[in-house]
Amino acid sequence: MTFLMSFLLLICIGVSPAFAAGSSSFKFPQGTLELISSHAGWNPAQKNSLGLHFKMNEHWHIYWKNSGDSGAAPKWKWTVENAKITGEQWPLPERINIEGLTNLGYSHESLFIFDLAPQDPAKPISVVLNLEFLICKVECIPYFTELRKEIPFAAQTGPPAAIFSTFIYPENAPSSFRWSVDGRTDQILKTTLSLPAEIQLKNLEVFPEDGETFKSSVPALEPQGSQYLIQLPLQDTSKTDFAGSRFLLVTEDSAGNKKGYEMALEKAAPTALAAILIWALLGGFILNFMPCVFPVLSIKVLSFLGPDQDKQKLRTSGLYYTMGVMCSFLALGGLLLALRAGGEQIGWGFQLQSPLIAAAIALLFFWLGLNFLGTFEIGQSLSYLGAKKTSQSLWGSFMTGVLATVVATPCTAPFMGAALGASLAMPAMNTLMVFAGLGLGMALPFLILSYAPQALKFLPKPGMWMQKLKEFLAFPLFATVLWLMWVLSHQVVVDSLLYLLGVFLLVALWIWFVHTIRHEKLRQLMLLAGFVLSFVILSFLPRDPASASTPSSAAVDVWKPFSVEQVQKDVDEGKAVFIDFTAAWCITCQVNKKLVLHTTDIQKAFTENNVQLYKADWTDKDPKITEALAQDGRNSLPLYVYYQAGSRKALLLPEILTKSIVLELFNKENEP
Repeated sequence: MTFLMSFLLLICIGVSPAFAAGSSSFKFPQGTLELISSHAGWNPAQKNSLGLHFKMNEHWHIYWKNSGDSGAAPKWKWTVENAKITGEQWPLPERINIEGLTNLGYSHESLFIFDLAPQDPAKPISVVLNLEFLICKVECIPYFTELRKEIPFAAQTGPPAAIFSTFIYPENAPSSFRWSVDGRTDQILKTTLSLPAEIQLKNLEVFPEDGETFKSSVPALEPQGSQYLIQLPLQDTSKTDFAGSRFLLVTEDSAGNKKGYEMALEKAAPTALAAILIWALLGGFILNFMPCVFPVLSIKVLSFLGPDQDKQKLRTSGLYYTMGVMCSFLALGGLLLALRAGGEQIGWGFQLQSPLIAAAIALLFFWLGLNFLGTFEIGQSLSYLGAKKTSQSLWGSFMTGVLATVVATPCTAPFMGAALGASLAMPAMNTLMVFAGLGLGMALPFLILSYAPQALKFLPKPGMWMQKLKEFLAFPLFATVLWLMWVLSHQVVVDSLLYLLGVFLLVALWIWFVHTIRHEKLRQLMLLAGFVLSFVILSFLPRDPASASTPSSAAVDVWKPFSVEQVQKDVDEGKAVFIDFTAAWCITCQVNKKLVLHTTDIQKAFTENNVQLYKADWTDKDPKITEALAQDGRNSLPLYVYYQAGSRKALLLPEILTKSIVLELFNKENEP
């Protein structure tokens, strides 16, 4: 609450602000205030200062320069003759909790110091101070007062008044103190404070000077030797540049001695945007070889074969396909940003946390598989694939790009997690650039081949083999359908799976019926109607959640359900901890689990090294898991986090695991 707001509020509730004028001191019902000088007389050979000395009754307080969740800092206006005010010093504040609000200020007593630069030794220094301040208990009262002070010239110097050495004032942090930004989540700025090794602290407090950007609540502090991992809660979550943000650090050593240091956050050593975009390009490129996407891309590429292709049309087709992919990725990125801005805790793969969307994608793959088998053909085909006529259709190429993006959504690829995770700490525009990079990477093979179709000369001439290949590629699509049904089995009751199978049966029956229609245009219209109708019927899918299943093996039993509190407890106790962030819809997760994590030798290594194993299952939406992912700078799967025994530092493993990668964790740990 600003001072003006407090003033207006008090008028509204009938509490009158107090006004006073005239002397060097001011007494009010809640305490006293006095303008004092460091010496009885000023002398150029000594340090000359003024002090604004507050004494507050019990339970009353005034405010620091950042007042915190409520209140207002004191405001002063000086009129000084024969001197200039050259600096001001605020004593170290404290956190004052009032009815759930965290205020920053002073209780009992405080002294604000103002340095003087005298001018003419023949004259006294005359001071007039106009002061506004707010004093609060639960209710607040503003005061407006004028204080006057005259300091004569003194020929002799002397020690300053004792009150000027009673309080602790901050100094500029030495250059050996380094404070960098590591990253951020939606609500937290993650930083690392590095102190000289000889400084051993019992306690550290952090006070932000900017109350508009940072909350005044106590930040999470995690000591790691001479470093502190500090998580600063954000007030303004739209801000992206924190370099130069100033803070007060209050340190306390083992003897109880306190010191204050003022310092600013250094410019983050950010992962260069160019590097993140390269990761995004690589991740998007690898997506083409996932079973979700490869059949679609393959058939589209095969349409380039033949001697009579128009090069200009091929290139234009490639550009429109690229636009379709990139526009779809940008739309998906924009949706994700909008949902996150609305408070949703989501990341890549969030769409598959909805059973209805997972079922809809399975139905789409079923239609595509039937199309690849040749059970139906449409002039402007469902997949816009295959014939030269449609491959040269700009609209068809654009929609193929959209379709490729849709069928890619169940998949993740190496480098994607790092790129998407790094985009969390970026402005929205940069995040969209990362999504555009993913789209460009995915479209790149098709775009290159559209400009260099001669690269396909190693393939046989067009013939029956193309039709056979297209039919064969239907089976990876059907395999994806089976996998999506397995995902659904973890989300909903068996009745929902039977309902989906019933929709598949209706689709097959509808296609059989359409084949009895002789009129070509009517047949195609009925196919399109059946396609739309199948999704309408699917929208009534029962979505009762599946009951928790019993682990099927001893290997699974050792994995405990993820709990932030339990993980923190184990880390605090010095135990080694391994966390598997996984989901049924994450293909890479399932491969890593089958080939590495759940194998006998890896389970044996975990047991021998007393590793606490946690499974963070993100198959269904779970805000706690989403927040935990964000804490590690990720918003997609897979993610593997390891804490060595006795360490609080999280080690992030690669997205593609091997047994040697996991075993190396213990080899390093056991080295002398």
